[in-house]
Amino acid sequence: MTKDDALNFLLRHQPMPCDKDLTQDIINKYDDVRKFFIKNPDRKAIELFLRSFGEGDGWGVYQLVEDFFYQCCNIDVKKEIQKVLEDITIPDSIRYWVTQIAAAFSDEILRNGLQVSLQSKNIDIRDAAKVAINQLDEYKKKN
Repeated sequence: MTKDDALNFLLRHQPMPCDKDLTQDIINKYDDVRKFFIKNPDRKAIELFLRSFGEGDGWGVYQLVEDFFYQCCNIDVKKEIQKVLEDITIPDSIRYWVTQIAAAFSDEILRNGLQVSLQSKNIDIRDAAKVAINQLDEYKKKN
């Protein structure tokens, strides 16, 4: 797999199909792309992964995407999370996962986007936003 192959796969899957429409081939390729970028981090893949989350849990693979973000420059990840969270047009599937990820990359620049998530009609998104905001508040107290 080349970097271009991996980026093109992500570009074509913005977002991934919902779990009921996923195939083993698609989720295997997604996981291969995830593993490729863990070994070969690329800033271009950050936003593509953040906007790739389909409805559901990607047969358990979406939880593993965070491992890629840890290989990237922390501030790059935070800026891309901020951009995605502040986009009011994103589907709930993306908002849910990116809100979850925001808790692991706690930074004040995420607060406005988390406030958008807090206003969601989806209780799971609101709950994830509360956790992430609590993380922000705890981090703020310590520093």
